Amino acid sequence: MIHVEQHGPVTVFRMARAFLGRPIYWTAAYLVDGLLIDAGPRRTAQELVAAVERTLDGQPLRQIVVTHGHEDHIGGLAALRQRFPAAPVYASRRTRTLIEDPDRLAMQRYRRFLWGKPRPLDGVRLLDEIDNRVETPDYILRVVETPGHSPDHVSFFEPTQRWLFAGDAFIGGRDQACSPEFDLFSTLGTLRMLSDLRPERLFPGSGHVRRTPQPELHEKIGYLKRLANEVVKLDALGMTAPEMVACLFDGEPPVRFWTGGHFSATNFIKACRSYNAVFFTDDAGARKPKGVERLQHTGSGDSVDRSAGS
Repeated sequence: MIHVEQHGPVTVFRMARAFLGRPIYWTAAYLVDGLLIDAGPRRTAQELVAAVERTLDGQPLRQIVVTHGHEDHIGGLAALRQRFPAAPVYASRRTRTLIEDPDRLAMQRYRRFLWGKPRPLDGVRLLDEIDNRVETPDYILRVVETPGHSPDHVSFFEPTQRWLFAGDAFIGGRDQACSPEFDLFSTLGTLRMLSDLRPERLFPGSGHVRRTPQPELHEKIGYLKRLANEVVKLDALGMTAPEMVACLFDGEPPVRFWTGGHFSATNFIKACRSYNAVFFTDDAGARKPKGVERLQHTGSGDSVDRSAGS
C-alpha cells in the first residue's frame, strides 16, 4: 500500500503493509529535486519504484540517501538500483554495513512479516565522500548525526528552506514502549539539537509532515525528561521494573505482545535508568520523592516509539 502526497516541491511516499485491507504501520520516503531520501521496506519496493517513476515524469533520479539502516528505510534500495542504476546510493559508514549485510539486523519474525528482509546491496557510497552535504540543482542538504533511535542515524537539513528530513530521529506522540537499542541519552541530545536548527518543516519517517515542529520537539523533550525523573523517584521507593510499568503505563502496551517482547515498556524503564545513571549516584537517586504522578499518554499522528525496525 502506498499513498503519495505533495508538500510544495517535496513529494511524500507513505508506505505500509496492508492486512485485511488496512495499513498496519506507515513509513515514508521523500523525493525532492531528483533526490530520494530513504527507500521504504522491501514489501512495497515495486510500488515505490512505480510511484517515483510517475513523479519524475521522465526526469532522472539523481541520487539516493538513507537516514539509517532499519529495514523499513533500506528495503527498497535493491529494486531502486535495478530501475535507476545511474543513481548513486549514499549512507553513513555504519548504515552501509547493514545495507551490504542485512543479516546484521537480526530481524525478529514480526519485522520480517511487516517489512520483509532487505536484499543486500553493494556499491553504496559514503556520505563522507561528498563532505557530508548532499547537493541537488536547487538545494544543499547538510548531514547531521542524530543517534538515539539507532546508533547509525543521520538526518538531512536544508538551511535556506529550513527543511529537516529527520527519519526516525523524531517520532510523534508519547512513547510507551521501545526496543533494547533505544538510547535515551542520545535521543534527548538529538532532539535538543534538532530544535536548535529551528526547522520550519519537519519530514519524519512516518510521513506525517509537521509545518510548525518546534512545539512538538519541545513537548517530546519535556515528556522524556519527566518520565526519566519519575523513574528516579520510583527507584528511590525501591520499585521493581514491573511495578514501574504498572504505575507509569498501566501495564505493558499491546505492542509488547505482537513484537514478542522486542518492544516493551520494560525496555523503556531500562532506558530511563541508563539515562539517570549518567546524572545520579546511588546516594543522589535515593532521596525521598515528594510524590509520583501518573504520566498521561496521547498520540499525535505517529506510532509508538519505533526504535528498532523502523
